[in-house]
Amino acid sequence: MKKTHTLWIIALVIVNSGWYIVTQQNASQEINRPGADFSEEREAEITAFIGDNSDYELVHCFESSNGGIYDVSIKIEMDSEILYSWSGTTNDDCMTFSSSSDEGTLTIITEIEEGVEATTTFYTWPLKNALIPGFLVFSIGTLLLAYGETIVRSLIRKRLEEIDDIVVEEIIEPEAKPSAIWQDPVRGK
Repeated sequence: MKKTHTLWIIALVIVNSGWYIVTQQNASQEINRPGADFSEEREAEITAFIGDNSDYELVHCFESSNGGIYDVSIKIEMDSEILYSWSGTTNDDCMTFSSSSDEGTLTIITEIEEGVEATTTFYTWPLKNALIPGFLVFSIGTLLLAYGETIVRSLIRKRLEEIDDIVVEEIIEPEAKPSAIWQDPVRGK
């Protein structure tokens, strides 16, 4: 295999690996956290770069600030439809709920008693659906660049060879007619 082919294959792997890393990145939104103003109801957006469905994840933890055990609950609604509902106490561990939904606005409703600190974070992966189309686009683009570079190099090489041939012909066969700037000296009769 030629050295340039190996380099282009490495470039293809690097470009697609970079795209994979980008698509796996999440976007996070803090719904509630200790030290910030608590809101019983917050909205979160579901968006997708390609398609109209996207994965999301809700991580929620509840802790008592004074050592008591309190009842807590959280639910996710979309267009008045309950997508997730959880009830427990401040003694429960942190919970993670993962699902997927159509694009739109989710409403996250948190119910806690006085003396409870809520930590709720909402994660989405808006580029995850674009993984395969991105691989195709970046692979085709890299291959076009690779073969385009080869074609341009061959065109430049041909053009330079043509210029060299013209220069060699001019050296071997000088022009028959005198140029406008130089004339043969006039000799007397």
